Amino acid sequence: MNSPRMGSEHTREGWNLAGRLPGCVLAAAVLASFVGCGDGGPQLAPISGVVTLDGEPLANAVINFQPVASASGANPGVGSSARTDSEGRFVLETIDGKPGAVVGPHKVKIFSYSPESPVVSDVDTEPTVERVPEEYNYRSKLIFEVPAGGDPDARFDLTT
Repeated sequence: MNSPRMGSEHTREGWNLAGRLPGCVLAAAVLASFVGCGDGGPQLAPISGVVTLDGEPLANAVINFQPVASASGANPGVGSSARTDSEGRFVLETIDGKPGAVVGPHKVKIFSYSPESPVVSDVDTEPTVERVPEEYNYRSKLIFEVPAGGDPDARFDLTT
């Protein structure tokens, strides 16, 4: 049985692997430096703070951060959200459970109830009334710049 072997005709045509290996390794190293060694996602920074409504802590509110796309239209990354505690404090997490928010500008929406709450319920209860004005949620123009170092004191002082 004859085994295939690389003869001189292949070397002349550019098939000399030993001569090309250093160039391939260098190209792979350069490519890896652009890609990075992390999870491949955008940079996250820790964000926490407080939400008030008319000077009072807004308890049990939902705050959503949605990254704003750049002019190039590149995917800016995943959104982040949190629910405020009884003192209106929050700590953001991404939708996949990682702490923080993507570095860069975000559109912010704040609701006094969860947007996922059902409109119609099988339980006899009073309808939930949104206490936060639409200018801070459905029609929000709030923009928050997430700095690379994060922000432990983000404040959202809302008024009715």
